[in-house]
Amino acid sequence: MWKTVIRRLLILIPQLFVLSVFIFFIAQYMPGDALTGRIDPKTSPKRLEELRQMWGFYDPWHVKYGRWMGNAIKGDFGISFAYKVPVTQVVMEKARNTFWLGLLTVGLTYLLAIPLGVLSGRYHDKIPDRTITLYSYLALAMPTIIAGLLAILVFSFKLGWFPYGGTVSAEAYERGNIYYILSRLHHMFLPALTGAVVSTSAIIQFLRSEIVDYEQADFVITARSKGVPQRVIYSRHIFRNSMIPVASFMGYSISGVLTGSIFLETVFAYPGMGRLFIDSVLSRDYSVANALIIFFAILIVLGTLLSDIIMYIVDPRLKIK
Repeated sequence: MWKTVIRRLLILIPQLFVLSVFIFFIAQYMPGDALTGRIDPKTSPKRLEELRQMWGFYDPWHVKYGRWMGNAIKGDFGISFAYKVPVTQVVMEKARNTFWLGLLTVGLTYLLAIPLGVLSGRYHDKIPDRTITLYSYLALAMPTIIAGLLAILVFSFKLGWFPYGGTVSAEAYERGNIYYILSRLHHMFLPALTGAVVSTSAIIQFLRSEIVDYEQADFVITARSKGVPQRVIYSRHIFRNSMIPVASFMGYSISGVLTGSIFLETVFAYPGMGRLFIDSVLSRDYSVANALIIFFAILIVLGTLLSDIIMYIVDPRLKIK
């Protein structure tokens, strides 16, 4: 397995190289340049030309790409035009918020999806299955933006159970660490629950179809003929085998939540990487946008690797090729 992990990490290098070239050329044709937001309106055109010469704006593309990539390898993605601080500092501050929100979202997703999938598969073509199937279709068809707005309307404005923005209340800073943690969970729960409800449909359908298929498998029919109790058949034979593809899907779920949090964080005014990406594009802060695109690409590749590792752990008979 470790050979596979190392091989996948080595494959990541040329993938990121191709992506970095693509991002670099897109950035070259975007309006504005690295002086945007850093100069005084009274700066003369002659001074602007001197600054562009000094910063190497007229160098050949391969020279500019080598300089940009060399700094990126060192973790230097430049200065944010909007925040006037290094891009790495801006991204890392938002990445922590997105990480905790994503972790809670994935946890709630599987806590909801696994029981519903098992119930739907065990009682397929009956009232519980039809009810859960209707729910999964509604969740699949519901856009994240609409689901978020409905959640804010009902649970924030109507019922007042959850805040509709931010990460922590101002009072929590003065009341100690426990109140701070509880306040963060209180602010994260509604967006995490909304993201979980929208994300459960695929897992429910995967698990349901696996359970229905395994009910007709030869080893299950043999176990029934030997008089094995139905509860044991489901727990030891059907459920265990049905969880293999669901478990392998976890890596994609984690990377998908972290990279696909743009709409969720925007609707709930949650200061994470998704909202930062939208703000950076709207404000033409391309240094931040480019760094986020590369970061998202790394997460997707690592999510694929994590799914393969989980598959190998759940079923050691499988060999990752």
